[in-house]
Amino acid sequence: MLESLMKSPLLAGCVGRRQTYIVAFLDRALDSGYGYDSTGRVPASDVSLNAISSEGNMNTSANLLRFTNGSILGVIVLLTLTGLYGLVWPMPGWMFDLHRGAAWALFALAPWKALIAWRSLRRGLDRRFQRSVVVPASLLMAVWVLAVFFLALYWGWYAGPERVWWYQTAVSWHWYLALGLWIPLLFHLWQRWPRPRRADFVSRRSALKLLAVGGSATALWLASRRLAGQRADPARPESPTGSREIGSFSGLGYPINMMVGEGRTPIEIDSWRLALSGAVLRPRSWTYGQIKVIGRQEQIATLDCTDGWYTTQVWGGVPLARLLQDAGVQEAALGFALRAVSGYAAYFILPEADEILLATHAGGQVFDHGHGFPLRAVVPSRRGWQWVKWLVEIEVF
Repeated sequence: MLESLMKSPLLAGCVGRRQTYIVAFLDRALDSGYGYDSTGRVPASDVSLNAISSEGNMNTSANLLRFTNGSILGVIVLLTLTGLYGLVWPMPGWMFDLHRGAAWALFALAPWKALIAWRSLRRGLDRRFQRSVVVPASLLMAVWVLAVFFLALYWGWYAGPERVWWYQTAVSWHWYLALGLWIPLLFHLWQRWPRPRRADFVSRRSALKLLAVGGSATALWLASRRLAGQRADPARPESPTGSREIGSFSGLGYPINMMVGEGRTPIEIDSWRLALSGAVLRPRSWTYGQIKVIGRQEQIATLDCTDGWYTTQVWGGVPLARLLQDAGVQEAALGFALRAVSGYAAYFILPEADEILLATHAGGQVFDHGHGFPLRAVVPSRRGWQWVKWLVEIEVF
């Protein structure tokens, strides 16, 4: 096909490196949405003498392709990094604003990506792997991205009931699907790496495009935030993470959430022990009665759940630092794990022990089983899934 193109009148006036460059670009464009029909021929409507007789025009098309795909990849990476951060830590608030702004930047890039995709789709499918597998997979990924974006808007704009499918909230489904999106994305990158170049992002034209994307993203984010504020429930203030307040200062009046497989093991309080092991000088264990008399301390802290709610309570219990001091931490120790009776564990660096309270009650009410009886961790700087319930072991490493 390319050999016949080299001999065509369209390239008759192009010789040497210019001809080689144009043909090479068209070859790369075969699976990027520029120019070829389903038979592998170059339609006259897409490749005219005016279009390919100028190397500048070819450069412009290639630059737009690489700029758009490279920018989308960069935004998705930023969304992933800020999203993963937000699943672990509830602060600072600007990190979540950056995440939302990046999402609107992706939306601002969508028209350019839609143009590239449309030029590819109108060639149809054929038996080649690129056309029979990669194209449908790319369409699936596009629908997947739209679903992730829709769920974020559904939650942020208070568009309907909080829990949508299988008792999960819209924001939970948002990050489930967002993390799963990397499966088709990696396949897409394997087949269609955008081949970004430095010149695609540092030229004056590219700088103007970046400013346009950034300006559009900022305007859309501000408009979205205003709409969300108008639709918000004043009785349930929203945290920087997007979670909504529920049951604060009500003791055990906040929701019960459990990780998969958690909460199924009954706790026999007479045989329950909290063990402290690992890199300590004196391994210890305590009964429930001993924990209660070691020294009660109260702490006001906010539990921010990735399910989309938060609650502020007065938690009571024993400081973890007190137990570590009694056991004597070895100098080489770096961190520790808090482990539940099921084996589920959360990991921390050693300095974080100073903020952690091992709580037995909230608002003066002793925990019931669902809330973590007999002992749960209170970790103000982490999201709720790391506030381990049904604690049985502290392992220092």
